[in-house]
Amino acid sequence: MYEAWGAFVSETLTALMARQIHPANVDLFFRIPLRPRIKSEPSLLAKAFHRGKPYMDPYAEIEDKVGLRVVVLFSEEIREVERAIRSSEHWTSAKARDFEDERAARPFEFDYQSLHYIVRAKSGVNYSGIEIEPNTPCEIQVRTILQHAYSELTHDTIYKPSIQAESDVKRAAAKSMALIEATDDYFAQVREKLERALAPGRLIAETVDREYRAFTDLEPEPSPLNTLLVDYFRQWAKEGFDDDLAEFLRAKPFLAERIQARATELLYRQPAVLLVYWGIKQAARQVPLSSPLTDEELAPFYSDLGKRLPNTRA
Repeated sequence: MYEAWGAFVSETLTALMARQIHPANVDLFFRIPLRPRIKSEPSLLAKAFHRGKPYMDPYAEIEDKVGLRVVVLFSEEIREVERAIRSSEHWTSAKARDFEDERAARPFEFDYQSLHYIVRAKSGVNYSGIEIEPNTPCEIQVRTILQHAYSELTHDTIYKPSIQAESDVKRAAAKSMALIEATDDYFAQVREKLERALAPGRLIAETVDREYRAFTDLEPEPSPLNTLLVDYFRQWAKEGFDDDLAEFLRAKPFLAERIQARATELLYRQPAVLLVYWGIKQAARQVPLSSPLTDEELAPFYSDLGKRLPNTRA
């Protein structure tokens, strides 16, 4: 049952995050695969009887018999995962540990950091024909990739009561955690600057995605090619691009048929093909100069617009 419960929590959390961060790829958001981990019998016995825990009913009270480890890139993303955890209707959630609260309580210490939640099944949860008993727990640990690296290095050698690390080892671990915190702050600054730099291109990508769906009645399949096209052709998307593109497409409804007819090709399943048409309309001679598309790929776009591909690469 615990294996089924872990798999259910994993799949549900993945779906919640996919909706929350759309159109970003959830498989890229999670920095390691999201797989449930079942605590082995020796680990359960060690936790129940050898770690000084005041359990009255150890098996019932141990909350991490099954667990998930969620690893993200930025500390801000930890809160995004927390919102998803708290939003599910299939479980109750209780925060067991919060690294930011611990920082605030002990600002001069640099120690193991992670966000821990215990989620417990509500009644009526069934996974692959297995009925999950109400109140079955699953521990979800959420941390950055830097925090994860620190935990993997130190947890079994410093934080287990059975092992007494030397003071210089503990000092070195504390210094590494201090460096991790500083690095996370630098990451946040870099991310903020990148977000500002990428914002105009992202708005253009959202515009062509929306127009592509409405104009062609096709479901786009964005790939890195779409990003490549947006990065190049966005130079011709000036202020008022949203309205200008919509007006351009209304005047040339036949372009939808051309795109639909070629939709077996990956290129024409990219929303940014609309931006290719727009760029040619605005600057037919300049487009081929440094275009990521070959002359052979560009030729049909020119032909659709009644233009001849200029010989600018000779």
